Amino acid sequence: QLNEALQSRAVIDQAKGILMVTQGISADEAFEKIKSISQSANIKVRELAQHIVRDTLAKGQATSRPV
Repeated sequence: QLNEALQSRAVIDQAKGILMVTQGISADEAFEKIKSISQSANIKVRELAQHIVRDTLAKGQATSRPV
């Protein structure tokens, strides 16, 4: 359970960081946004954070070019 909690925390922090950079908001604002969306979409915060991270990584891979 501890390992799962730590993994959840890590993915939530990653999603917060993504929102902070892409939307120019604070950590608190990013978490509130994640919380609000999760409640309105009826999805767990952890699951929403995983979607944000996964989608961002997928977009990065689609737009990245070999050097």
